[in-house]
Amino acid sequence: MATPNNLPAEVSSFVGREHQLAELRRLLHRSRLVTLTGPGGAGKTRLALRLAGDLIQRHRDGVFLIELAPVLDARLLELTVATACGVREQRKRPILEVLLKTLATSRMLLVLDGCEHLVEPCAALVGRIQRSCPKVTVLITSREPLGLPGEVIWRTPSLSIPDTAGGTRPEMLLQSEAVRLFVERARLSRPGLELDATSSPAVAQICARLEGIPLAIELAAGLARVLTFDDILLRLHDRFRLLTGGSRTALPRHQTLRAAVDWSYGLLSPEEKDLFIQLSVFAGGFELAAAEGVADGTSGDVLSTLTRLVDKSLVVAEPGAARQTRYRMLDTIREYAFEKLHDGDEAEIRRRHGQHFLEFTRRGHTELRGRHQLDWLNRLDEEQGNIRLALEWCLGEDPESALKLVANMDRYWIMRGRLEEAIGWIDRALETPARETEARTDALLTRARLRWLQGDYPGASRDADVGAEMAERIGPSVSLFSAKSLRGVLSSGTGDWATAARLHDEAFQIAWQLRDPWWVASSLNNLGLIALERGDYEVARGRLEQALEGFRQAGDEFVTALSRDSLARIYMKLKNTEAARHNWLEAVALSTHFSDAVTSSTVLEGLAEVEHAEGRDERAITLIAAAKVVRAPTGAEPQREWQKSTDETLTGSRAKLPRTVADAASRRGSSMTTAEAISYATGSPAPPAAPTDSNGNGPLTSREKQVALLIADGLTNPEIAGRLRMAERTADAHVEHIRNKLGLRSRSQIAVWAHERLGTA
Repeated sequence: MATPNNLPAEVSSFVGREHQLAELRRLLHRSRLVTLTGPGGAGKTRLALRLAGDLIQRHRDGVFLIELAPVLDARLLELTVATACGVREQRKRPILEVLLKTLATSRMLLVLDGCEHLVEPCAALVGRIQRSCPKVTVLITSREPLGLPGEVIWRTPSLSIPDTAGGTRPEMLLQSEAVRLFVERARLSRPGLELDATSSPAVAQICARLEGIPLAIELAAGLARVLTFDDILLRLHDRFRLLTGGSRTALPRHQTLRAAVDWSYGLLSPEEKDLFIQLSVFAGGFELAAAEGVADGTSGDVLSTLTRLVDKSLVVAEPGAARQTRYRMLDTIREYAFEKLHDGDEAEIRRRHGQHFLEFTRRGHTELRGRHQLDWLNRLDEEQGNIRLALEWCLGEDPESALKLVANMDRYWIMRGRLEEAIGWIDRALETPARETEARTDALLTRARLRWLQGDYPGASRDADVGAEMAERIGPSVSLFSAKSLRGVLSSGTGDWATAARLHDEAFQIAWQLRDPWWVASSLNNLGLIALERGDYEVARGRLEQALEGFRQAGDEFVTALSRDSLARIYMKLKNTEAARHNWLEAVALSTHFSDAVTSSTVLEGLAEVEHAEGRDERAITLIAAAKVVRAPTGAEPQREWQKSTDETLTGSRAKLPRTVADAASRRGSSMTTAEAISYATGSPAPPAAPTDSNGNGPLTSREKQVALLIADGLTNPEIAGRLRMAERTADAHVEHIRNKLGLRSRSQIAVWAHERLGTA
């Protein structure tokens, strides 16, 4: 006997969601109340209907859909549910009483679809059903949960989206649920449509731009009858105007993307609308403190209001990388909210946004020297979108804050090896008419330090000299200390050790006046290297060990790695290779902890010196080759002070080996990833191989796949750089990474691999 139900017949195919359906079936087996939440167009209703259909056999007394969108009067809710379940009215008895009595012993599944505009009455009704009808299971779809005890809240995710850069091969692309849905719906208006290498990139980008939102994808696919895929992609900058014309039989709020979001927006209180609009200025998510900094006084208690926006599926809350909760809007939702901003309001909100991130980066600049530096490094990683946005605004509207911002970011940019980006921002900030002397001084000194890391000694010296003149006018300060230290480092790099010694002595006096242990330790480190150059190895060791202890006490593990590298070089001069190895191994462990490629590469070269000194020349050559590959993507150059030792190690090792053996050792190092090089250097177990996808595409990133395909098409590195609008050095680094990750030696091998695994561009 068929189970009673009123589920509608499916008029189009159901795409994907297999894992989600399995998870929901398990949840409904354990719980009697599950609520599917999510923004408008997320596919809650379609998923609930497919799930209900799968569960018909479990509920012998019926599976009933109750569509609540047309129910605008809460007084009609109980009657609507009763009617859907086939419960008839009885004279002189309230319909709720009749409904509960009928359901009391029934094994039934009720699907209440679209409860967000009736949350409180739905909660009251479902609560009564839960208490009075122990065999009834309720499945809810709502943009906001009911808030009942025992309610399992399940956020409906978007469909899986494709890797936009790897979207040149249709069979790879169709692994994405979003692409499969787009293609199947597009075929309804263009029968026989097939995805090919020409159309694949546009389809991949459409689905990614629409973030896998089913309603948006279906609406976009419907345009395939009148627009090419490239035309659709081009017009997505105004997605709310473009994505209209859904099915006439659908609910009005599902006929256009704007209507779907309008429905949610219309249910907000004035306070919620105000905060919702203000949050649209964020890029890539935000923390609670940032929301509080941007919101004005009319938003009331920001946490309370933000929580309600999360509950209403307009904001997503998720764990951040540094044990902080982060919030974000889908781009579609954010664009809708941003449209509501008035010009005058936007200027003030942007100002508050800029000021918040100026203060955030100021604190980050300090915290990156202390015990919580890794947490702050991760937090700054997450906020890069917002920091860039704040920089852009400050450059145009508040130049003095722009100078302060770039100065605040110096430590982060160096720790992450983002040298080119950093110099670009500083160039722009220094071109502004801002007269903030201390901030301008710090910006100049930051650029000097970055140029030094790139090996640009003339440019670094110019900035350092101008910055030093300005710092002298400020007087004893961190700026003046930095100026003298930096000029000392540049002097030693050019072989002027006498000037370097004088400048480092002066810097030490300033650090002592400032009473800051970290700056004192930094100065001792530099003075130790001066003693090393003079041949005073025991004096050098004493100063470096003092510096190391100072950095340890400050909790700065990042600089501790640099200090250990310096100490290891002194032990090499003292012929104590065991102590040198110990310090370099400690340094490489710390630099790996921070994903610090610059220090890692320097330490690998140091360990090569140990291997050469102990007669393991093949390993020495391999490590030097690996270090070059590890350093390449950062754009940094080897420190001049250590380059001579590295060159001597390489020459000495090659002299002891047959050429074929030495060349093989070099190729082995050049083919290593960073993780493999570290494992080789330390003797630790090799990391597991990077997983391949179902097509065996290996560990390449999306951009590296693009580069591999262009190599297969015969393009040179400069041509690839032009095609992909990147620097030639970046293209070179991508090619090197591809060789390393795939274990390939030549461009022709890469071309063959790309043709076999990725098809053609």
